[in-house]
Amino acid sequence: MIKTVPHLVTLLVLLGTSEKIWADDDFIVYSPLVTYGQSEVEMRGYQTQDGRSAMNGAGAFETSVAHTFTDWWKVEFYTSEYNVTPGLGTQFAGQELENTFQLTEAGQYPVDVGFLASYLQNHLPGMPNGVEFGPLLQSQMGPTKHILNLIWQKDIGGAATMGYNFRAAYSFSYHTSTALSPGLEAYYRPVDHAHQVGPAFSGEMRIGHGGKELEYSGALLYGVNYGAPDRTLIARLEYEFF
Repeated sequence: MIKTVPHLVTLLVLLGTSEKIWADDDFIVYSPLVTYGQSEVEMRGYQTQDGRSAMNGAGAFETSVAHTFTDWWKVEFYTSEYNVTPGLGTQFAGQELENTFQLTEAGQYPVDVGFLASYLQNHLPGMPNGVEFGPLLQSQMGPTKHILNLIWQKDIGGAATMGYNFRAAYSFSYHTSTALSPGLEAYYRPVDHAHQVGPAFSGEMRIGHGGKELEYSGALLYGVNYGAPDRTLIARLEYEFF
């Protein structure tokens, strides 16, 4: 599924994040469901606003292509991931190969279950590569949908640390129309001591015939503790086709 809104295109030219290497992944809530035979082209990014100069204007943006090879396996390749650090400018952070595995049939159980597994190739000097993995959970009742991601990240390679980093992402949406549905997103990142929550929206529109769609979504997050920026603006745009 893909989600889009006209003004989001300009928001996708966003600045990148500070200390985090793969920070843009921190602001996406993955669905456990895949669509067999579907291909995707995606852009997404975010930008922070904060009274502290070290956190103001930080962000990240990236582009990716994806294809669902079976009714349970989708592969997504992030062709470019960029960070922009206040005072340092834009840096090419790396690339990522991501796999989504759908483990249950949609609607078969009260909770749909999937699994995410990714390999992160870092291009910043002296920084390690990494892997990410964890369950993806989704529950839908009538017009309401809840999605929860529980993700662990581990550095690998010569500069790797010994520990695992954990993060969680949650989204709620209430379907009012195909074009636009309101919702909420929340992110928990202990490694950054940063927790955020705020209003969100999502929608989609068909383009011509043959299953072509644009999907768009966005959110305005507010920091709920000192380690998080005051505000984070997120924009996502996908083109899906068969």
